[in-house]
Amino acid sequence: MATNLKMKIRKVKSRKISIEIDREDFETFCNACGLFKKEFLDLLDASEKDHQEGRITERDSLRELIQGK
Repeated sequence: MATNLKMKIRKVKSRKISIEIDREDFETFCNACGLFKKEFLDLLDASEKDHQEGRITERDSLRELIQGK
């Protein structure tokens, strides 16, 4: 099901953008991005546990995760 969100997109720099979302639409935005899915929340819990135990990997960007480096 398609979701309509009211947001303003403001280009800050050529490689960065900033968006502005009303508080009422923020939950809808998070849901549309999958941030409330159980699998995602479980990954966050596991990541937090790894971080607390010192098992971390420094990354320069999220692109490294996508490309599998």
